[in-house]
Order: sequence, then structure tokens, then C-alpha cells
Amino acid sequence: MSDGSSRARRPRVIVTRAAERAAGLSALLRESGFEVVEVPVTATRDASDGGVAFVSAMRRLSEYDWLVVTSPEGAQRVVDTAESLGLDARSVKRAAVGTSTAATLGGADLVPDVQTGSSLGAVFPDGRGRVLLAVAESAGHAFEESARAKGWSVDRVHSYRTVAVVPEGVDTRLVGDCDAITFTAASSVEAWVAVFGSVVPPLVVAMGPQTADALRRVGIDSFVVAAEQTLAGIVRALA
Repeated sequence: MSDGSSRARRPRVIVTRAAERAAGLSALLRESGFEVVEVPVTATRDASDGGVAFVSAMRRLSEYDWLVVTSPEGAQRVVDTAESLGLDARSVKRAAVGTSTAATLGGADLVPDVQTGSSLGAVFPDGRGRVLLAVAESAGHAFEESARAKGWSVDRVHSYRTVAVVPEGVDTRLVGDCDAITFTAASSVEAWVAVFGSVVPPLVVAMGPQTADALRRVGIDSFVVAAEQTLAGIVRALA
């Protein structure tokens, strides 16, 4: 006769998303039979100017032909700010890097197959008009360089910044007790290494190519990239 103590424990997965953004992924993992250990190594904050430039640009949204966002957090800030200003973000064409970002935005007219700014720049049309690019302070410049080369005038504004945080009461012994770890952004990879070094569980899952590149840069070469760059895609990669 067996009892509860003899049951195989559920696979234990570390979620490194910022605390304010971890709930969705954690819920999906639990529903799929995983035990979740949240170790937030980043947090999102307003841009360094307090968000002044971003809000000012959003007030002039009607002057733009395209609105471009590159992360779910950036998309959420667009949605929240538009709502607070009484604006309809659907009044302009919208482009998003990734299906999760597009879903957060409430839909997009253009989403590249690969979740990178350079991929969005490659499929972005030629044109003569204005583009509002709302991104994190740490975001790269590949999209805007490509868009400008295609004739567009691009206004880059910072909608937020990502800062590293040191999780309380967590040390490397925890890592040894876990089976997998998920990274959804390059900033999380960098913040993790700053705290824990290159110590990771046996299975590492990256949400997209930019996150995978960050893992390589810090010397973590064994990982899986989710086939679909969404939270559900991460769960499927683990399963």
C-alpha cells in the first residue's frame, strides 16, 4: 500500500519574472502540474523621467501613423495610459514584437514570426510617416534603424525601465532543489547571473531568441527555446 509520501513530487520550476508579472506564467505552470518557485530577479519601474515623455507622446497619438511596442509590459503601459487619457490606441496602426505583446495590446496589425526588433524591422513596410516606438530604456535599436532606413520618422520614447532586484531569503541551495528555470527576457538572465552566477537547474527554457542570446552571452549554453514565444509556449517547452 502506498501513501502520499511515496508519490513522485511534481517537477519544480523557477519563475524569474518580476513579481508584478509572474502571476500569469505561474498559474499556467500550476495548471499543468508543475510546482512553482517564484524568484523575481527584476522589477519594472517608470522610466527615469517619471514617464513624462511617454505620456506626452501618447497625448499626441493621433499625429502618428504607427504605434510600435516590443514587450508585454510596454503594451500594458500603452493600454493603461491610453485609458487614463481617454484615448483609443486602435486609432493608429499597431505593430508588436510577439504574440503575447500583441494580445496585451488588444491586437496588432503586424506581428513578426520571430520575436525580435530586427525581425519586426525586416517585415515593416516602406513608408513616409511617423512611428511612435514605446519601449523599455534597455531596448535595442534594431527596429528603429530599419524603419528609418525604410523612410519612416521614428520617435522613441521610454515607457518603463527594468531594474535588477535581489530576492530575499534565496540562495543557491534552492537551485539544486529545482528541476527547471524559465527566462522570459534578457534582463532576467542578466539579473539572475548577477545574483546566482551561472548556477541553474538542469533544464533552462528561454522565451525567445533575444533571451537565448543573453543566455549564451553569460555562458549558459544548454537550454531550450520555446517554439511559440508566449507564456503557453514556455509551458509546452517544459512539458
